[in-house]
Amino acid sequence: MQKKHTNPFRFNQVVEKEYFCRRQESTLVSDLIESGQNVALIGPRRTGKTSLALEVCRKAKRKVVHSDMMRVDSYAEVIKRLIESTMRDSKEPRIESLIQALAHLRPTWAIDPISGGTQLTVTPSPQSTPQNVVDTLRLIEKRCKSSGSILFIDEFQDLTALPKHESFIAQIRSEIQHWKDTAIIFAGSDRDKMKALFTDPDNPCYQSATILMIERLEEQTFKRYIHRRFEQTGKTIQPECIEQVLDLTNQHPNSAQKLLHFLWSKTPEKGLAETKTLQSALNLTIRAEQDEFERALGNLTLLQGRALKTAAKLGGESTNSIDFLEAARIRNHASATKALLRCVQLKILQKEGARYEFTNPFFRAWLKQLP
Repeated sequence: MQKKHTNPFRFNQVVEKEYFCRRQESTLVSDLIESGQNVALIGPRRTGKTSLALEVCRKAKRKVVHSDMMRVDSYAEVIKRLIESTMRDSKEPRIESLIQALAHLRPTWAIDPISGGTQLTVTPSPQSTPQNVVDTLRLIEKRCKSSGSILFIDEFQDLTALPKHESFIAQIRSEIQHWKDTAIIFAGSDRDKMKALFTDPDNPCYQSATILMIERLEEQTFKRYIHRRFEQTGKTIQPECIEQVLDLTNQHPNSAQKLLHFLWSKTPEKGLAETKTLQSALNLTIRAEQDEFERALGNLTLLQGRALKTAAKLGGESTNSIDFLEAARIRNHASATKALLRCVQLKILQKEGARYEFTNPFFRAWLKQLP
């Protein structure tokens, strides 16, 4: 009996091995971390920064201490996330010394309700200070050095929301500049904040990491990956269908993988994925997110909603044109700009120079279907 293929496209999760579409930045990241150099990966959410970092480390046979700082709100929480990420893949007998070193953090063992296994949790003092974080980093560096691990700090820019973050960042830089054999991968989705952290001469982290902008996948590489994944699972896809997928998703990795997931599902065994199948897959993708789109649109004013719909239908390059103002029924450029910038604040749009782009291409596709 022939083995049934599973869907080769994965989305909304970290991808690795055969599910990872190799990026041109992979070799550079590998070379940098192998020589103990820090790297800063900057790009919008869901563009594959985490997958890139973890896949490069996997191929290099390097363990990773992956700590996500998204929306962290206190120094105690920073310590908690750092320690628990350090413990995630450790075995109980091997962390005895660390538990002793962390006695002041009140480490406790608990039962994981999902796996049934044990997991270590820590409860730092609510009065934890930046120096306590630095002490924790120093401890983690020793463990990384002994095991050849890489420290990966995700959404690094969110540390700037903490009180007195300027001096805190300075303390971090003062500590890590002495690390000789442990590379750090910083990643962040807020381009402006991340670039300021590593390129502003007045910032303590200035030139402390090599910056790589992570955005769209290289077109030809992505096309070959899509074709190969269909072929490996007994199906084929029209070249023009691949072009349409990349056009609809603006080559956004996660969005393209999501649409391709539904396209593959809609394509029969040993069948051909073509344009009519793609439209069905797109409709299915939109339906999966329609409630979220309706809620986001409902939270806008009427003027903001008209501006957003017009940006979807006319594109984000012509927002200062007379045609845009007439289509959106907005009196002047200032009002249109204010409305669109509100959508940027809500992370519905992102601004690239004078151009506005949808952070979710399926939101744009849904708006284009509206009257």
